[in-house]
Amino acid sequence: MKGATEEPRDALQSRPVGLTTVEALARADRGLANVDTTRRRTDGEVIRANALTFFNLGLGSLILILFVLAIVDTDIGHFQDGVFVGIVVVANVAIATYQELRATRKLRELAALATPRATVVRDGQEIAIPAEQVVQGDLIHLERGHQVVADGPVVSGVAEIDESLLTGESDPSPKTQGEALLSGSFCTSGSCHYVAERVGAEAYAVQLAAEARSLVRRLSPLQLRFKRLVRVLLVATAVLGAMLLISFNVEDRGLAEAIKATTATIATIVPEGLILAVTVAFAIGAVRVSRARALVQDITAVEALNYVDVVCLDKTGTLTANELTLRSMHWAPGAEADASWLAAFAAAMAGESKTTATLAEALAGMSHGAQPEGSVSFSSERRWSALRLRLGEERRTFLLGAPEILLSLAEDGRVDDTMLTAYEESVASGFRAVVFAEIESLPEVGEALSRPRPLALISFTDVLRSEVDGAFAMMADLGIEPKLISGDNPETVLALATQVGITLKGGAISGTELERLEDDAFAAAVEGHSVFGRVTPAQKAQIVARLKGNGHFVAMVGDGANDVRALHAADVAVAMVSGTETARAVSGIVLLDDSFEALIKGTKEAKTVVGNVTRLSKLFITKSLYAYLIIVATNMLGLDFPFLPRQGSLTSLLTLGIPTVFISMSVPPPDAGRDFTHSVMRFALPASLSLAAAGISVDLFTQGLLGRSVEETRTLVSLTIGITGILYMVEVLGFEGFQRVSVRNLTRPVLTTVLGGLLLTAFALTLYTSWLRRFFDFTEMGPGQWAIVLPAVLAALAGQFYLSRYWPRIIDWLTARPSDDEAERGRVWRQ
Repeated sequence: MKGATEEPRDALQSRPVGLTTVEALARADRGLANVDTTRRRTDGEVIRANALTFFNLGLGSLILILFVLAIVDTDIGHFQDGVFVGIVVVANVAIATYQELRATRKLRELAALATPRATVVRDGQEIAIPAEQVVQGDLIHLERGHQVVADGPVVSGVAEIDESLLTGESDPSPKTQGEALLSGSFCTSGSCHYVAERVGAEAYAVQLAAEARSLVRRLSPLQLRFKRLVRVLLVATAVLGAMLLISFNVEDRGLAEAIKATTATIATIVPEGLILAVTVAFAIGAVRVSRARALVQDITAVEALNYVDVVCLDKTGTLTANELTLRSMHWAPGAEADASWLAAFAAAMAGESKTTATLAEALAGMSHGAQPEGSVSFSSERRWSALRLRLGEERRTFLLGAPEILLSLAEDGRVDDTMLTAYEESVASGFRAVVFAEIESLPEVGEALSRPRPLALISFTDVLRSEVDGAFAMMADLGIEPKLISGDNPETVLALATQVGITLKGGAISGTELERLEDDAFAAAVEGHSVFGRVTPAQKAQIVARLKGNGHFVAMVGDGANDVRALHAADVAVAMVSGTETARAVSGIVLLDDSFEALIKGTKEAKTVVGNVTRLSKLFITKSLYAYLIIVATNMLGLDFPFLPRQGSLTSLLTLGIPTVFISMSVPPPDAGRDFTHSVMRFALPASLSLAAAGISVDLFTQGLLGRSVEETRTLVSLTIGITGILYMVEVLGFEGFQRVSVRNLTRPVLTTVLGGLLLTAFALTLYTSWLRRFFDFTEMGPGQWAIVLPAVLAALAGQFYLSRYWPRIIDWLTARPSDDEAERGRVWRQ
């Protein structure tokens, strides 16, 4: 089939011949080849960033000193202390490094160009070469289905270019001589020659890929809280560690004791295990979210889903399945007999667009077999296509195009009123419509149409995703507001949303209108509108950034290279699995079935992560606070350090390490994650004060009053801490949020109690197994020792119970707040 858009032979002969092979090689040697030279993050940089932190360096130095002392003093105890502390540090570094290495290597493997070959003109001949071998100045022949591999202007020919993945514009754009092509776009029809002006790192697609490869560090709200908390604890611990070093040396208690005390202080107070525990909780949450068919690439995105209150998404791929279905055909009077010509037209032009493909499928079997003789391809500028068909000796020419063009050009009186009414109804309902018309002869490119005769108005419906209604209903229940951002006409998007039955609180606005707004007006427009059409990639990112500036926590759903900037800017980046690798690479979550509903279901699943992290934080913060209080108090009272690093590591393993796994895997009560900071501190402050008081009392009574050995004192303090910590775990994991409603609700408290019993048994075995007791430097336990420990444990539990429940009354009593009967009255108190 010969198209009317093809170039004449003299134009082909006058075309430039391109570079010679020698010229191309010379330019490649000068670094002008289409090779991506943008810098990538190395494995070494990732390892250094995770390993060489302030905390790791400080604690690592103390561990090394303990190893040296173990050799100098020939004391294996120093080595054991260093090993137990080092295990936790190494575990944290290993997990964090693995996660980042995995993500960085994925991004490093990103290919900027989907099509690896290009047709270039070398020595006057066309040859196909890998895209990386294209050099600056190469003349490239672009045909239908080919990808633009470098940026540059068209020098001859006409081609329709699909730039949807770059700009978001769904309609192909015609490119003629002098107009620029961008790498990463595709030719959908026609052919042209263009010159590669910007190659390699300067090309648009490579710049997008480089931007995608830059690892986005998105800290979730909980991580930001932990970062601030750890910073405060590090400063407090550093001050306390320095004080201990000075105190031990002033009292001439030896460098080894000073180092051990400082190491135990840092390892006990800083909740480094909490970071590991949160990572485990995030990972298990990622598995839960994946059940909704949402692949989690960045586990922090799971927790971040809990805070999302705005979701930005495109029409195509979210509301619609990017498919069409034939809705209706409204024939002009007497024209229905031409249905077989329409079927032949659709069959011949089926590969041109989704519209003709849908029509060809719907009318399959109706064609009478007419064959094409000439055509004019569809152009978004012309907004119509033409085809001349021959059936035997009969030749007829038909058009298929936009109703507003073909109906307006029709001869007066040749347009049926009912057809106009049907068109108006289609526009109001958001349906796509085209007109099938006949014309006297095949028009030339650029020639005005001569009064076409409309035969039929054909309307199409976008195939809507079946889960859209449910997804938007869930969003309403969760308090999440949708913002539709599209490259299509804003009114079309709004009409489609209405067609789906989605109620949006704001109206529609175009990118052109947004461009004219100042900052305050822009912020108000972004807040007040729900549909944004004809939006550029830069504007998408601006909308996301402005929503964040307005106080929202924003998720962005994208599928193309044009979404990369907005995905970078969002708090949670989500990509469709069918989208470009560039979009998937920068996203924390990938929707495996391209189902927007999966994201909303994942958001509901993610609630368990915050609940479990809250429960973990209660235990870890309690441990940090009581340890700090005990260490400060014993040092002020002139007592020996209350426990060794290895003893602290054992109690942490039993009270935190093992329970962490069970907490992360369990389903928390519905309100477990509500008001995170208040919930954590309401438990941690009373629990830590009570346990610190109990531990200090045991230390003071045993070492200060009874004059027992420091080894026995450390054993009793460790037991008090360990047993109480296990019982705290049973309370948090098993009984918080417990309701006596049914036998089924007994499962969690019963299983948690059994776990607590097993941990207590493990602690007892450590004490009563001789080689384990010697390894941890515990002393033997008798009735007298248990008579000190058990009352201390009961006192700690009672203190936590009363402090947590009567905290306001206690504060009122401590601050001498008057009761109702004692309230001040009279004129003087009001002055």
